[in-house]
Amino acid sequence: MAQKKKTVDEAIEEVAEKATGGLTGVKDSLAKAQQSMESARSAMQDAYGKARDKATVAADRTKVYLEDAKKYLAEAREKLGTVATKSRDQAEILYAKSKEQYDVLSVKARDVYGKAKTKVAEVDFKQKGDEVVEYVRTNPGKAILIALAVGFVVGYATRPRD
Repeated sequence: MAQKKKTVDEAIEEVAEKATGGLTGVKDSLAKAQQSMESARSAMQDAYGKARDKATVAADRTKVYLEDAKKYLAEAREKLGTVATKSRDQAEILYAKSKEQYDVLSVKARDVYGKAKTKVAEVDFKQKGDEVVEYVRTNPGKAILIALAVGFVVGYATRPRD
């Protein structure tokens, strides 16, 4: 089964979807870190004004929440790094494909230019000019009508528009 080539737009869509998925993980980790920070703040507020023993318990809980926050922030950093790496890899793949297509088109353009140059070189303009002069001499009415038609078309095409 032949593999279907992706267009640049499809590849960009794929990168965007992967990045969105990775960013969702980062967002979740940051939300958990925020929640842990809020819990730590709440624990400190509960401890405020209470006895020293309760403050120690609250401080211990706060440390646990801060450790959780640190863990979730590390997860977010790791996931963000993964997203960046995947995006960079996909961009490199897209660049390689674009360069490959450019090279193919460049070769084709050179071939077409070479063929056109050869065809123009093969045309004997002196002979063609002599043929036109001979046609005008043998068919003066047609030549005048053709010249009028060409003049009209060129004038119509090049006139200024409002």
